[in-house]
Amino acid sequence: MTIENLINIIGGEIINQPKVTKIESATIYYSKVDLGDLFFAMDNEHINKAVENGAYAIVYEGKTPEIKDNEIVYIKVDSIKEATIKFLRYIIVQKEAQIFYFEDIECSLLKQISYRKSTIFTILDNNWQKSFETILNSNYDIYVTTNIEDAKILSPKFKREKDLVNGYIVSDSLLKTTFRIEKYVYQDVEIAPFFVDNLRRVVSFCQNNHIDYDINRVKYTKEFKLYFVDKDLNIVQKGTTDRVLLFITTLKIIQKAINYLKHDGKWVKRITLTPPKTKLDSEDRPTWYENIDEAKNILKEQHYHYAFCYKLEPEEILQKGFDNPTLFE
Repeated sequence: MTIENLINIIGGEIINQPKVTKIESATIYYSKVDLGDLFFAMDNEHINKAVENGAYAIVYEGKTPEIKDNEIVYIKVDSIKEATIKFLRYIIVQKEAQIFYFEDIECSLLKQISYRKSTIFTILDNNWQKSFETILNSNYDIYVTTNIEDAKILSPKFKREKDLVNGYIVSDSLLKTTFRIEKYVYQDVEIAPFFVDNLRRVVSFCQNNHIDYDINRVKYTKEFKLYFVDKDLNIVQKGTTDRVLLFITTLKIIQKAINYLKHDGKWVKRITLTPPKTKLDSEDRPTWYENIDEAKNILKEQHYHYAFCYKLEPEEILQKGFDNPTLFE
């Protein structure tokens, strides 16, 4: 890319009179700079190291650094983040790539059912710098993000899969669901019933974009992970206890679980553990905990069938047996 084209893309001002007229590639990591590269300086302290590694052009914001080599292009911008956004948008257009937004649960299901070595799509990291490098240095047709703001930034015309493949729930409990998708019935799958529509959307995405998938790979995701435990919080076999801990990552999912039990599990005794001052529409006051020890004591002392654990990690709560997960079999 020529320096002239770069300036047209990101804006900014060349503050010296360099001999360099083009760059080979770009990065935001000084350690990845090769001879002839453009370096976006997220931290101006890294500029000298990027120059030592062979950068031909530096994009920066703020105070102009000491220019030690006038052959290198120094480009000052008002916002380094905005400059990287403009650059990425250009790259995406050049690649004719698409940006899709998925909910977290949909992204987890996509990871499960799709074949990981797909050359068609990749899932972007929530870290902006890692996403920048992925888009810049790969040739996928589709980039998937769970960050709606990043989706809007990367492409004003980002997509949200609208189609859901044909399917319906045959039978369900909070912990397992039997459902039909197209002509196949999937028996007692480790998925909550309120995630089945998310799964149908993911399957539609795979079909519409010719991505190989296997629904038989579906199991509990990090957004909704459960363990059967005894009164001392040891993991035990299903059928040997009436206590289930569900580690849930969002209040929205907890709300769905509570709503489900109100209609299909009124006999179930449940508690919801959250940090102080957390509010849920369906509960006047969840059970608040101040720290991990208090949360563990509550889970040991109170009677419940289901305990919804928010802002807690399994390894913080569970005792022996943690290396053996849900133990449904």
